[in-house]
Amino acid sequence: MNFVAQVEDHLRDLGAEARKAHPGVKEASERAIINLRSLQTQYVAAVRRSSGNAQKHPTTALFQSQDVLRPFLLAANYSDADYELLVIALDSMQLLLRGDAVCSDDGAQISRVLVIQAWGCAGTLGLLTNNSAGGSGDGGSGSGAGSSMAAGMIHGIT
Repeated sequence: MNFVAQVEDHLRDLGAEARKAHPGVKEASERAIINLRSLQTQYVAAVRRSSGNAQKHPTTALFQSQDVLRPFLLAANYSDADYELLVIALDSMQLLLRGDAVCSDDGAQISRVLVIQAWGCAGTLGLLTNNSAGGSGDGGSGSGAGSSMAAGMIHGIT
């Protein structure tokens, strides 16, 4: 399966999964599909030009678009997103990264949502204390300091 078809399938799956719980993700997915098709048309034109002029064949870097990445970032941005939505979003970001279809400036955004999900997993696993959530100051077992440091790291990224 070619790169564009894979990305479009991921966008469709994301939109279907986000349909009820996150309608903004569904809308962003639909807009990204339209944008992806436009990029595909540009890519085909570039391939045709390159084959006739002995130019270098275009790469998937032509698909570097924040509009295509945005729905996946938006879905992974929810700390309470369900498992299937996260799997689709994270797999898709990995596909875009492997295909060199992510702008260098978007690396920080991907890192930010990965930290959000790591923070959510830590909370789910009970690795966070009450001290880290609000700093109640009731004295803990010392794990609050590490959690506060993690909260500072997350705050520094956002």
